[in-house]
Amino acid sequence: MLEAMFNHSASEQKQFCTNVSDGVMFVSPVTNLASVRVHMIDFVTRGMRLWSAPTGLFPYSFDEVASVFWDRYPNSFAKHIVSEDVLERKITENTIVTKKLIVKHGSSILKRVPRWLSRMTEIRTVPVIEESVYDRRTRTLTTYTRNVSHNELFALHERCVYRPTTDSLSVPMTDIFRSVYIAINCGRMSSVYEKLMLLGFKKSVANTGKGLTEVLEHRFGIRSLASIPKEKMKQIREKLFKTHLVAELKCEEK
Repeated sequence: MLEAMFNHSASEQKQFCTNVSDGVMFVSPVTNLASVRVHMIDFVTRGMRLWSAPTGLFPYSFDEVASVFWDRYPNSFAKHIVSEDVLERKITENTIVTKKLIVKHGSSILKRVPRWLSRMTEIRTVPVIEESVYDRRTRTLTTYTRNVSHNELFALHERCVYRPTTDSLSVPMTDIFRSVYIAINCGRMSSVYEKLMLLGFKKSVANTGKGLTEVLEHRFGIRSLASIPKEKMKQIREKLFKTHLVAELKCEEK
């Protein structure tokens, strides 16, 4: 599928760059990675909470994971996804750059907070921009996701990097490295809401992995890490535990 996308003619590639939803066509400028970095730098300089998830592992090759990434919705573990629209897709000799608008339901954890405490509890849907860069030279798929509404209340930026597992030898697998940056502007309660939102994000990570795995199984068949030789799994575990699996930073309150 990936090679087929690279081989499309210019006119055919142009069709990838728009998507129609409910009669509305979305078209936007080409994703500017420099602007993404500016967003991230500006975000990190504010008070925020940072969390890096444990390294994820999929028992599928990198090409298989990358080929289903753009079609991972709908799935049984993504009930919170309201809609998904491709704003633009640019295909060059070695890269596929995609920008999507994804509308999600608000955090279920924040809904449990009494309404009189904060307007955060009134958030029902959150539109986010997902920008992804597939690079067949470096064998990586990098995604940046950020909310584009309610910015006066909070900012949630997520970065994921998918790449082949280097130590899997004869068993092709894919690693995923995920980090999230959260900043909330709700006065004295900001720190509390950051913890609540981070808790909700941690719980959602498991379902995100299950949803992608479901799509992979549907397309390529069921595979299990249990089928990997014990000695090889031991080597993989040792590699993972030598990395910084979880890094949670508490930031000083202003």
